[in-house]
Amino acid sequence: MEFSRRTFFRGAVILTTSMAAGQALAACSTSGANQDQPEPLGYDTAPRPLPIPPLLEGDMDGDTRVFKLTAQDGQTEIIAGIPTTKTWGFNGPFLGPTLYAKKGDKVRAEVTNNTIEMTTVHWHGMKLPAYSDGGPHSPIELGKTWKPEWEVIQPAATVWYHPHPHLATALHAYRGLAGMFIVDDDVAQSLDIPKEYGVDDIPVVITDVKFTEDGQLDHEIDKTLGLLGTTPVVNGIANAEFTATTRRVRLRLLNGASMRFYNLVLDNGKPMQVIASDVGLLDTPQEVDEVFIGPGERVEVLIDLEPEEQVLLKSVPRKDNFGIPQDEYAADFGFQDTFDILRITGPNEGAAEPGPLPEVLDADAAATPPTTGLKEREFILNTFMINGERTDMARVDVTIDHSEPEIWKVTNENSDWPHNFHIHNARFKVIDFDTPEGVEAPVSGWKDTVDLPPKATATLLVEFAYFPDPTIPYMYHCHMLLHEDEGMMGQFVMVEPGQKADVRVQPAALAFENDSALSAHSAHGGQVIDASRSPYATPEKKA
Repeated sequence: MEFSRRTFFRGAVILTTSMAAGQALAACSTSGANQDQPEPLGYDTAPRPLPIPPLLEGDMDGDTRVFKLTAQDGQTEIIAGIPTTKTWGFNGPFLGPTLYAKKGDKVRAEVTNNTIEMTTVHWHGMKLPAYSDGGPHSPIELGKTWKPEWEVIQPAATVWYHPHPHLATALHAYRGLAGMFIVDDDVAQSLDIPKEYGVDDIPVVITDVKFTEDGQLDHEIDKTLGLLGTTPVVNGIANAEFTATTRRVRLRLLNGASMRFYNLVLDNGKPMQVIASDVGLLDTPQEVDEVFIGPGERVEVLIDLEPEEQVLLKSVPRKDNFGIPQDEYAADFGFQDTFDILRITGPNEGAAEPGPLPEVLDADAAATPPTTGLKEREFILNTFMINGERTDMARVDVTIDHSEPEIWKVTNENSDWPHNFHIHNARFKVIDFDTPEGVEAPVSGWKDTVDLPPKATATLLVEFAYFPDPTIPYMYHCHMLLHEDEGMMGQFVMVEPGQKADVRVQPAALAFENDSALSAHSAHGGQVIDASRSPYATPEKKA
């Protein structure tokens, strides 16, 4: 099976500092292909076994699961033969372990920052109090440990954790600070679906990177495309292969890339069965030929394999360019790119045939709460702003003083840029999806992130977990991380009826080991960042 050969996209910046590494990288690539699209490195050699992140079930402290995570730097062999790429990770040099808890568990994370910059850890997709959410208002300074606690109150889902420092989320995630968090429950355990972690239940964390010629991560940030990578990476390496031991496997797909959308297919044309979206099982399996997944989203799929067959999970162009009307912009944002993601080899002869799929996964997932009389809000996304304003860490944009669901109408006002939209401490259903380009609505089910083509409006029925605290905000934002860092992010607080927001830069409730006041704007060695001086250049606003 031949792997695709592409070339670097226009405008990439390459720095030459090491001839040896440069020659090794050159050996990983080919030339003569379409000059407008990226050439992933490391895919013209033999694939390597897919790394499976360690499963961390936590140490028990009484009735509380304790997860100990250390953010650290290290070196990773992302490309075979280039073992010295400097990266960040949790409890290791790149990415982090998979955490596991069940609905009803009490959990505590003890997160120590051993990197060179202030960071945070956000529990993406988790419903929990604001002081444990890990947004920009929960900084972890160098050498310090943050200890959030909460009870897992949601059904089974694939959620994840990643950094969320103001102005630097994209950089920290790109360097490797991310990991999966599996929430389990009795409903999921009762189903006849793959559930043995690392055997037939496989985490697939998809990111992308680009390299300098000396084999280091290229941190050059394009003013429009951010850190859009040119080489897809799965569980920390390029060109990975998973050898199955069973005829049916479950792939927990996580798009951990900072900017890139993936349109995933199997190269043999077989369908996949979608069983879960961002924050929970679907009511019934949905057969699909392709899975479109934007930054921050998760999708769980089942695939059936013949003995010893070779299958390639690929990302291919969308025929509709995701509603982007100009081929130039569609190419720039990667919607016309083709990538090989993960090679999968079927089990040996004699492996048992898979049984029938469950007809019902989670009956409760089909229920949609009534929408009559709910509070409605509108959010207009345009370039790097929401409702005409960029992020202000001292401004509260929305105050919620009740526990009822709300209707949020989110519009991408740009005519040629994609966006997506993520809400902290919430799950939602897309109850209406209006786009002039006729792009299909996302897969049904409960979500926390929705992709928005140009000029599209998604109407969301949003359920929050009601943890009133006027002092610490939750966030909502575009999860294309350049956009978030540039200002496409707002803040909301949950309060008791009659209360007003009273956001403090460093709330006393945060569980740090030291008592020093920390600034929510601090980063890069503890220095205060002027929020008006973003590290990114600002393109002209597009209508």
